[in-house]
Amino acid sequence: MTTPADGFLHLLKAEPELLPSAESTVPWHEAITHRGRDEVHPCLRCGARARRAYIVHTNLGPRWLDLCPGCDMWVRTGATLGGYAP
Repeated sequence: MTTPADGFLHLLKAEPELLPSAESTVPWHEAITHRGRDEVHPCLRCGARARRAYIVHTNLGPRWLDLCPGCDMWVRTGATLGGYAP
């Protein structure tokens, strides 16, 4: 069975197995804020420093999705191949 996150990850050409586990003992909003602001991770789409963090719920459990601001905008605005691409 696929989840909504599976379609989202397909758009990014990302395999859930390759994303880090997002299991957390703190509330999700705190974990997301800390990861995006205080930790250094590469953007899943372009490799630049990620400043945005999301948790996607997959069949494998919650996974981190890290994006730079440009790729985050690309995803949130539904850009296509003709849209913004860093």
